[in-house]
Amino acid sequence: MAREKPIPHENPAGHLVQGRSVAALGRGMALVKVGKSPRPAVRPEDKTTVLLKKAARALGKPGIDRSEVFRGPNAAKVYAYSAYPQDLSKVVREAADGTKVIGRMVDGRFRASKA
Repeated sequence: MAREKPIPHENPAGHLVQGRSVAALGRGMALVKVGKSPRPAVRPEDKTTVLLKKAARALGKPGIDRSEVFRGPNAAKVYAYSAYPQDLSKVVREAADGTKVIGRMVDGRFRASKA
């Protein structure tokens, strides 16, 4: 998130005031917040290095947990696809209930092979 840069404002006495404009109060009047604004605290677990290590650890393990793939209200419409080990030109489609169908991808769609 980008921080708003303080804008110098001129007060009625002719002095320049450095701050963040909060509200316009009318013709030539503005409410300006001066001084340092507190920086939002970033939790240690949200820092880039920690998140990068977590992502590397997760991506280092093969596969995804079954409960993560088949979750939510549309779980019946979600399928997991994998390569068929005996014939790499074929694909295995697995449904949420565990049924597996062997087929091919044709024009971006799964077509089941005839037995």
